[in-house]
Amino acid sequence: MNTTFSAEELRLLGVLIEKSMTTPDGYPLTINAMVAGCNQKQNRDPVVHYDEGTISRALRNLRQKGVVDQAPPSPGARSNRYLHRATEHFGWDRRELAIMTELMLRGPQTPGELRTRAGRMTPFQDVQSVVNILEGLKAGQTRFVEVLPREPGQSANRWRHLIGDGSERQPGPHAPGSPHPAGADSAALATQSADAPTPGVQPDGDTAARLAAIESRLDELVRRVDALERRLAEPNGQD
Repeated sequence: MNTTFSAEELRLLGVLIEKSMTTPDGYPLTINAMVAGCNQKQNRDPVVHYDEGTISRALRNLRQKGVVDQAPPSPGARSNRYLHRATEHFGWDRRELAIMTELMLRGPQTPGELRTRAGRMTPFQDVQSVVNILEGLKAGQTRFVEVLPREPGQSANRWRHLIGDGSERQPGPHAPGSPHPAGADSAALATQSADAPTPGVQPDGDTAARLAAIESRLDELVRRVDALERRLAEPNGQD
């Protein structure tokens, strides 16, 4: 598997996988849902502002690369919907999907961060189980991830994916001099900075649990909005 992906393609692929696992009632996704998912502020680093044209181009490229398909049309549907084929394309199981998705959506992270964040998609017993999965993704015939050297002040190594073409921000949000996403306004950048974890500091158990609960609630709200949009799209949705 020598396919690589641009920053826009990685964000879109990550969103499709994420929504398939966290809000299955609203999946597959429409173009509008994909734009919203790519640009949302929670669970994203960097925060971006992609327009519909950018998403449409990324979608076309992902379809050409065989990792995204158009879903079969539903009766009365007014918009095309799309789904990912990451499991078939890469051979990842559910836990590998969750970890790779978090690396696509937020960049390099420690195993502890991945356990908390990917845990909203599928549970992980402990941090060591995450390390074991990362080692497996690293050791196969195709290396999907690599471990980064530990930086001064960090208590754990971060890991990053290896499926990008270099256009996404690497090695991650903590790298000195990392550029902010083009077009991001000051409010978005302030939110991004506030949400970014402090280098070398792991959230304690209570904080991690609260963050997981907030993320779960946000995903539930997104699921309800998606379900409402689907009902309104039905021919009798106004009755």
